[in-house]
Amino acid sequence: MSSQEPDYGKPGKSFDGAYGFSFAIAIGLLLFIGGLVISLTFGQGATIGLVFGIPLIIAGMLVPLLMMRGQFKQNEIAGPCPYCGAGIKTTDTAIRLECPACNRLVGVRDLKLYAVES
Repeated sequence: MSSQEPDYGKPGKSFDGAYGFSFAIAIGLLLFIGGLVISLTFGQGATIGLVFGIPLIIAGMLVPLLMMRGQFKQNEIAGPCPYCGAGIKTTDTAIRLECPACNRLVGVRDLKLYAVES
């Protein structure tokens, strides 16, 4: 590589939804297994194992749901059709939909409605 060429590094990975999901599942699994081990090893003769083990098992089931609650949220989009101006209501989970008035394809991107050229 010559001194004239710029040095491009590898783009870093960001902590997006897929990594967040994997992280939440890993934390939940660790808590669940830890609670199970504590309950089974120390819970036989003493209640101390059950006092710490059962809450860890419950936390292992609830923590992934609490960590991922933002991923399950849907935003409602309402606006005029880009073709005919009729009102359209949808959610951000839709990629394309058909206008109920003019039956033309409307795209959904960045919480806005766009005309789709087919």
